[in-house]
Amino acid sequence: MRKSCLICLLCLWFAGLAGCQKPAEPKAGVSTARASAMPGALSVASFEGQVATSQAAATLTYSGPLGLVMGITEAELTNKLAYSASDKVRHLYTGTPPRPMADFSDYFALATPLSGVCKIGGYARFDTVNGNGEQIRAAADRMAASLEEKYGKPSKKKDAISADVYRRKPQYWMVGLKEGSVSYGYRWAAGKTVKDLPDDIMNIIVYAQAETIHQGGVGVIYEFSNYADCQKELKKEKTTKL
Repeated sequence: MRKSCLICLLCLWFAGLAGCQKPAEPKAGVSTARASAMPGALSVASFEGQVATSQAAATLTYSGPLGLVMGITEAELTNKLAYSASDKVRHLYTGTPPRPMADFSDYFALATPLSGVCKIGGYARFDTVNGNGEQIRAAADRMAASLEEKYGKPSKKKDAISADVYRRKPQYWMVGLKEGSVSYGYRWAAGKTVKDLPDDIMNIIVYAQAETIHQGGVGVIYEFSNYADCQKELKKEKTTKL
């Protein structure tokens, strides 16, 4: 299972907090356990836990997204849920959650000593993506449609292009996504949705990511209400070690 794409993205988010190092760029043409580019991939019916419980965590499932909840301890993640600590990002763990999502290959959980789990997510990878990003944009839309059934309409849809060249030449959309001039996704924010977000969830984020100009993926992130406390712990750790 490839985790470099997920860890790389998380490194960018946690840089300055967790002191990570960026892993090597994924090489084109390498096949992994992944979401295929078939029209049925990431279907609404299969999203968010309507698949078999993972073998590693078959006896321990919580009520929140992916079968996890806020505050699970680091020891519980590793000892009972069989997650492994990342060697790139402090307090970041990877593994298979109790309720994995169909077509997703990578999962993470961020947990700190005092706050426990404060952020979780999953990632689905496409080995072949058109220059206009058709496959991953469609997958993000399907994922958002599934989440909308459970959580109501998103607070915001982001479809941004900061460099005009990618508006004029949409066939290079993936190039823009890779360099950060293009972004695509959805967000549900607590207090800004028609339905209240359950299970201590503060934000749900669906995002598109380019690994190369021909490969990419779609992910979902759940931030819990203790995420700010996690950030404070990470900042304090970094300051202490300086």
